[in-house]
Amino acid sequence: MEQLSLIITLVVALITSAIAIWQVRTQRVRQVEDVYVARYWSLLDRLSPHTLRGLDGHVLREEEELAIRLYFRLSEDQANLRAQGWVSDDTWRDWSGAITSQMGRPPFDLLWTETCEDSAAGRDYAFTHLRQLSRNADYDPTPTSLMRRWSRRAPGRGQRDGAS
Repeated sequence: MEQLSLIITLVVALITSAIAIWQVRTQRVRQVEDVYVARYWSLLDRLSPHTLRGLDGHVLREEEELAIRLYFRLSEDQANLRAQGWVSDDTWRDWSGAITSQMGRPPFDLLWTETCEDSAAGRDYAFTHLRQLSRNADYDPTPTSLMRRWSRRAPGRGQRDGAS
């Protein structure tokens, strides 16, 4: 009887520990996601309404061009985080859709073409994930590790402030 009691106690302790570890990891994923959401909005704050609306004929200020190019790097970072298991499924769905949409609008589309040319010439990042996403809106740099795949499912995330 004592042995059965010990086994039950150990099983309950293991389950409780696993749940606690999963909750801590989920909280860390949320914190990482929140940092990137804040970075996204700080970049958008640097753009004029004309740029945000994608109006043709609008001349970009140097600061706006920089903000858009930094947006590309931010988006690549987000995809890298996804590949490492630090972005949940729900958040990636929101971010990837927003990235794809944003990159297809002026002036982002023109600067993305220039960025790809610079990248191909070795003057900028490779943008491995972002290139894939720009060709395929369903691209998902899913983590390969079983533990990372399991832990990326953050419960109750819902919409992520429209970021990215």
